[in-house]
Amino acid sequence: MNKHTLPNGFTFLAVTSSDRGVWAKATDPVTAARNAHRDAGGKKNAIYVVYGKNDELSVSDWGGYNWRLDNPPTPIGIFTVTDRSIKPVVEGDFSEEHGDCLHWMTEQIEDIERVTK
Repeated sequence: MNKHTLPNGFTFLAVTSSDRGVWAKATDPVTAARNAHRDAGGKKNAIYVVYGKNDELSVSDWGGYNWRLDNPPTPIGIFTVTDRSIKPVVEGDFSEEHGDCLHWMTEQIEDIERVTK
């Protein structure tokens, strides 16, 4: 078992919501988000976090995430991450294409429900 996997085989995956697609995995969502922010660079980043089975959760070529249909991940949220803080994204934090955290969560849950039915 690696250092980013919990004893139950699950992990937190944090991915930048940008064209760069920087990501990190950790045993807690805060560390995952901080590590993705650190690796992405910049003053602030929009970073989403999901929780899922480590060996079934990966980052896609376009900055999204992949998972097995029979074991969907749990969306945790999309956050504005800086060197000093992690806060749920609010509308206007980045651009018009970014809604707020609740909007992102609703979209993720709807997508998972649609794909798994």
